[in-house]
Amino acid sequence: MSDVDWDDLDERAASAIRMCLAKNVLANVLGITTAKDLWRKLEELYQAKGVSNRVYLKEQFHTLRMNEGTKISDHLSVLNGIVSELEAIGVKIEDEDKALRFIWSIPPSYEHMKPILVHGKETVIFSEVTSKLLSEERRLTGGGSNVPSKGSALAINSRKKNSGKKNVICWGYRQSGHLKKKLSKR
Repeated sequence: MSDVDWDDLDERAASAIRMCLAKNVLANVLGITTAKDLWRKLEELYQAKGVSNRVYLKEQFHTLRMNEGTKISDHLSVLNGIVSELEAIGVKIEDEDKALRFIWSIPPSYEHMKPILVHGKETVIFSEVTSKLLSEERRLTGGGSNVPSKGSALAINSRKKNSGKKNVICWGYRQSGHLKKKLSKR
């Protein structure tokens, strides 16, 4: 690539970056001409890698709680946002740590899911946890219920005819299923 082509590409990149910035941010990057320098300045201003920002984000991660009534997907977005910010400043969050933080942050209405999500697992996988919690949310809210409705052909009659009498042996004929009232008088 020639120097002229490179300079043209660099100007386009810098222009594209400036177009995405708010006016108050533009004031902080006036006079910067190259895309590389522009990114460095923005990183310096807004991607604080200092100890206070790292501690603040870690605190958000470790104290994250989902309020009752919040959608799982909304809570998941908050968690992923915090993890993204941590990773952007160089803090690596392991998949299992992310999964456990998600499990520990769910409200009491999902408390019954905690043993299901971790029991018998060698490692807890974030994608499995999210999938199961999203499915449980659909089940609890009725969106995708597996329970047949009253009019469904799959509905089960809770009253069984002659329940408990199948295994009864008739004392008169010594056969299964006979009832006293069906016996003829001798």
